Amino acid sequence: MISYTFHRRVLLMAGCFAVALGLAACNEHDSNGDKSAQNSGQSNSAPVDTSAPTQNGSGSNGATNNDSGVDSGSSDTGSTTPSTPDGGGSGSTNPSQPDTPADPATPTDPATPSDPATPTQPGDDASSDDGAPAEPERSLMVSGYVMKGTLKNALVAAFPVVAKGAANDADFQNPAALTLTNADGSYELIIKNPVAGGYLIEATSNESTRMTCDATAGCGLNASGQGTSFGDVMSLSEGFVLDSYLPLPTADKAVLNISALTHLAVALSHKSSKGLTSASWSKAKTDLAKSLGIQAGLIDKRPVDLVAISNSDAAGADVGIEYMRASVVNAAFAGLAQRQGMSIAKVMGDAVKSYTQSGELPPSDFNTQSLVTLNVLFNEASAISTDLEAMTRNKSVQSLLSQISQQSSEFAKRAALGDSTPVKISIQPTSASAYVSESVTLNVSATGTDPIRYQWRKNGVNLPNATQSSLALKGLTLSSSGNYDVVVSNDVSSVTSNRASLKVSSKPVRKVKIAWNIPTTRENGDGLAKAELKGFRIYHRVPDENYEKVIQISNPSQTSIELSNLPAGYNSFAVTAVDVNGLESESSKTLSKTFK
Repeated sequence: MISYTFHRRVLLMAGCFAVALGLAACNEHDSNGDKSAQNSGQSNSAPVDTSAPTQNGSGSNGATNNDSGVDSGSSDTGSTTPSTPDGGGSGSTNPSQPDTPADPATPTDPATPSDPATPTQPGDDASSDDGAPAEPERSLMVSGYVMKGTLKNALVAAFPVVAKGAANDADFQNPAALTLTNADGSYELIIKNPVAGGYLIEATSNESTRMTCDATAGCGLNASGQGTSFGDVMSLSEGFVLDSYLPLPTADKAVLNISALTHLAVALSHKSSKGLTSASWSKAKTDLAKSLGIQAGLIDKRPVDLVAISNSDAAGADVGIEYMRASVVNAAFAGLAQRQGMSIAKVMGDAVKSYTQSGELPPSDFNTQSLVTLNVLFNEASAISTDLEAMTRNKSVQSLLSQISQQSSEFAKRAALGDSTPVKISIQPTSASAYVSESVTLNVSATGTDPIRYQWRKNGVNLPNATQSSLALKGLTLSSSGNYDVVVSNDVSSVTSNRASLKVSSKPVRKVKIAWNIPTTRENGDGLAKAELKGFRIYHRVPDENYEKVIQISNPSQTSIELSNLPAGYNSFAVTAVDVNGLESESSKTLSKTFK
């Protein structure tokens, strides 16, 4: 299990490893970070060969107290195989540091470099003691990047993972290979005769380690307790560690990137009953990715250089939204250190503690003492995305960062509310048509955790006081026509309904004129004087609507009438005469008219 005690031990070992690697002693530290110990006396040469055994075969000091004439400033010797701390001479190899490559516009996993020349180990023979041919030695080259921000001169160690009781764990007493990261955070290790359990690859800070701050608000306190700003090259406090796990590959080359995300995945993998295994590592990455809302394959991918995005029009242009968001979350841990006024090491330690206790980061700061929760982490990721959007001039990157900012803000709200359910529209508003002066009501139905809020819009503009699940539109005018939708939200999420089209038309002219003659005889043939007439009755029927209306005409001299505002569809009309005694004649021939 990784502990603070181990981290301190590795840091104390860093000085003697630095000498064995042909570097200047760690106490030659420039407080301003302008001079790296890696540049002191090395002259871009391969490190000194210190593989010769000590005079007395002593233990932990065998790497530095030998008689092979080690000179930390020498630059003319070949590759080195430093002795392990227990003096056993494990045969680990540290290749020469490659020239620092230019930072790419969009980071990709490094191409695996070619194998450097490997010196013969002291006492190596072509055959075993009994004369049989020796088993061929296998070499595994591991390369990658260490990225919190970009880490330069970080000590990278490969610890074999072996069985310790029922669970697998790293053998911290016997590192298989050691190296320092380059200026761009890249590293290479050569592991001789790799073990079946794979390797815990760990990066720790020393006095010469420098990190480029990748959080826009700053990255907390440096080793001197001073504040930092975005893009600063800062020293790191004691106890800073990042790691990742490498299951034994079948090939002789492997790429392994190390970040804050892989560090959390290693911590969770350790919690497995079998410890560090290929299966527990895969599950840990999947579980972490699920809790952070990113793809599992992005946990151990090299994070995007966010500082480069702010300084270049091209950087980040071909990065997908999920890849960019994973990189922003990686940077957010440093941003939390700034918000809390402490070191990154402290924040990462707190995150690991919380993560290993419950198997996940706490969703919010409710009922927890943790400094790192999903709520504050996502809020920090949202803030970083917003800041970077303002810094870059690339339109596509700006759009990408804007989406990430909104997503992260939504994730933060969801984490803060725990089991709250996002809103979901179950019934969409439907389109309608109507005539001027008529009324229409649009409706929507949604589910989710209360309170659910509604805001109706017309043509994308909010309608005043339209904040209910239904929208009643009365006294329509021609200008009422348009596209209507509603934004439905709660404290977790928001969603916009489908558009409903409303078409308002002027009422059509539906009228008819009916004329008749005044009767002069009765049905039996007797004469009918005008004075005997009381008036007429008009029968208006709409069969489809089972409608009938009787219109009384009290003027016996009237011979026509105009009816308007008639209903659509089939309409029929008939006329009867009524005398002063109330007798009604047979109806006239039926007239009909169909209106649209």
